[in-house]
Amino acid sequence: MAVRFGILGPLHVLENGRAVDPGSRKQQILLAALLSHANTRVSADSLVEALWDDAPPRTARKNLQVYVSGLRRLAGPESGPDGSCPGPAAGSGIGPAPRPGPAPAPGATRISHQAGGYVLHTAEGELDALRFEQRARAGALTEALELWRGSALDGFRDVPLIDSAAQRLDRRFLGVFEDWLDAELAAGRGPEAIERATETAQRHPLRERLRMLQMTALCQAGRRSEALAVYDELRQTLAHELGLPPSPALARFYRSLLCEAGPVQARPAPPAELRPPPRPHRSAAPNLLPTDPPAFTGRAAPVRRLAEVLTGGAGRLAVVTGPLGAGKTALAVHTAHRLAEHFPDGRLFVRLRGEDGRPRPLDDVLRQLLAATACAERDGPTGAPPAAECSDPRWAWQLWLTGRRALVVVDDARRESEVRPLLPEAGESAVVVTARPGLIGLEGAHRVWLPPFTADEAVEFLGRTIGAERVDADRESAARIVRATGLLPLGVRLVADRLAFLRHVALGEYVARLGGGRGLLDELCGGDPLVRVRLAESVGELPEAAHRAVLRLGSLARPVFTLDRAAAVLDCDPGTAVRVLEDLLEASLLTVSDAEGLAHTVRYEMPALLYAYARERAGRTVDRVPLHLH
Repeated sequence: MAVRFGILGPLHVLENGRAVDPGSRKQQILLAALLSHANTRVSADSLVEALWDDAPPRTARKNLQVYVSGLRRLAGPESGPDGSCPGPAAGSGIGPAPRPGPAPAPGATRISHQAGGYVLHTAEGELDALRFEQRARAGALTEALELWRGSALDGFRDVPLIDSAAQRLDRRFLGVFEDWLDAELAAGRGPEAIERATETAQRHPLRERLRMLQMTALCQAGRRSEALAVYDELRQTLAHELGLPPSPALARFYRSLLCEAGPVQARPAPPAELRPPPRPHRSAAPNLLPTDPPAFTGRAAPVRRLAEVLTGGAGRLAVVTGPLGAGKTALAVHTAHRLAEHFPDGRLFVRLRGEDGRPRPLDDVLRQLLAATACAERDGPTGAPPAAECSDPRWAWQLWLTGRRALVVVDDARRESEVRPLLPEAGESAVVVTARPGLIGLEGAHRVWLPPFTADEAVEFLGRTIGAERVDADRESAARIVRATGLLPLGVRLVADRLAFLRHVALGEYVARLGGGRGLLDELCGGDPLVRVRLAESVGELPEAAHRAVLRLGSLARPVFTLDRAAAVLDCDPGTAVRVLEDLLEASLLTVSDAEGLAHTVRYEMPALLYAYARERAGRTVDRVPLHLH
């Protein structure tokens, strides 16, 4: 049975060349989700969310298994040596486009269960998206474009998981189409390509490179007045929809057409800024990102939200906030690795604090960023002097950002004033900031709150480190272990590293250890003081009243408490207690549920690691000084 799949247009399944009914709507959604991430693991959580959005039934996991079984019958086994069967891919299902892998054994199951998710294995000859990539890479651009039958996965764009993958495919189509059109113009075939270029440009009216190529084709045909009208239409659309003018490069190209006299050249030379850089120089774009966390787990919704903000229109500024140990930096880095296609001018990463935890001077931060851009520019095709050679680093940084589309990850901010000088004043670059405080004074920022893991995510993370077989042998104890850490990624990582070392200790025995007399931090950190140092820094930076409040709250029997209980242990009136607790909420040292309620009914919670630290300190500190706010 030869099965072929198509996602470059409406979803279709062909068996021996004949169309096959892919089943119910939910089974089609599942098939579209797996095909759009072919040969890549998609977590079960992501698939459940795709199928039922925010209201999954109690039996969602069981129903998912039923739909997978139906797809296995529909799709059949893998068909031969051109198939692909990669190992499990890290991530949440928000990742790279469908990709090929090494050949599997013929007849292997096409949909396999791997590390808490599912992989649909398919070969280049079986999925049109993979054939498109293969032909595009080989330079067969016309053949690649002929595979498209419409908008990718048309009919499923209301499912966020599928829509994000379909948007990537659409952007890839545009890139290949522009390369094809550029090649047609170079060969003097612009007039023959005008109709197709105009049709594509009408569907993507804000794509400046495409518009420039359309104008060039019109000029080749001697239709300069129409080319000028295209620019005027684009200028009005940009102003109306985005409040932006055309890029300086496109404006210069327009002026060159206005001033051009005599017969039109076969192909007006477009500005270098609007042409794709020569392929040998593609690596010149700076990439300072740390390694993508290999055991990154779950987080489908925050990854999707962050990607949407960073690749959206105006206001591409995101602040990832959450308690110490929530995995803010890992989320930002993981997402940035998946957005390379959106930011062709580079992805930069800079920490605002040194190894000692002290703030780095702004000029040091800027010089680090400019040093990376200088290396890229010296290696790049333009030959222009690097921005880093300018005497004023702030002006040089803004100069570099102008006209570029780069992604900047700013790690561990504590104050708005640390971030503002790094934000682009013009251009299409995006910035993601990680911070424990909410940075509520940062105008126009989209905030992505990062909660602890879900229980399933935490157990999955644990299994990735100590081995899924060890976890599956005693899942109840595994769940109790991760709950003891408060489900914080940092705590789960510490306990996972500890158990990976203690290979001889059964999980049930380790549960008893965590409930014994030894403190949680002693058990997790061993002789490494770094976690305690970071906890001490997070508390030590607070105003005096809030600092003392954290230590007093550590004397509570449980990390979850009400306002009345807090006021009693803080030895102050409820009004003062509310203001102190809100200071701690702003610093992400406390959390509350999303449900609204009266002040006296709100339940506050201190993250597990901070609570363990506060309990240690509360046991050593006698402090009965009344709490005052200044």
